[in-house]
Amino acid sequence: MLKIRAHHLLCTENFVGEGYSDEFSKNMTRVLKELTENPKVKLLADLDDICGPCPENLGHNCKNDDLVKSYDKRVLEFLNLSQDEIYSWEDIKKLACDIIFSKNRREEICGECQWNELCKDVEAKRR
Repeated sequence: MLKIRAHHLLCTENFVGEGYSDEFSKNMTRVLKELTENPKVKLLADLDDICGPCPENLGHNCKNDDLVKSYDKRVLEFLNLSQDEIYSWEDIKKLACDIIFSKNRREEICGECQWNELCKDVEAKRR
């Protein structure tokens, strides 16, 4: 079972191979491949299987812990999900698409993220 932090539901949807480092991008690509098999995932508001090689991972939390936890909290609230619960990946991905992406609400959650402009470009191409 993969452990995925809530706001990474948004990141996985917009990931295009760019990241903090080559190691991060390789790991994200690996996780995305595993997610295509629709595993059960434990939804977190903390470090997860994607965070491992991130240079902002301090080992016990993220360098920007308060900020990214606020993204997690917003995603959980928008989707009416609970942290530390287990979900089907396809179910929560569909929920994020139906409630957040299809209604163009992603920026309400993480508009101040350093990757926001890249996400906006990806979303514009998808429309």
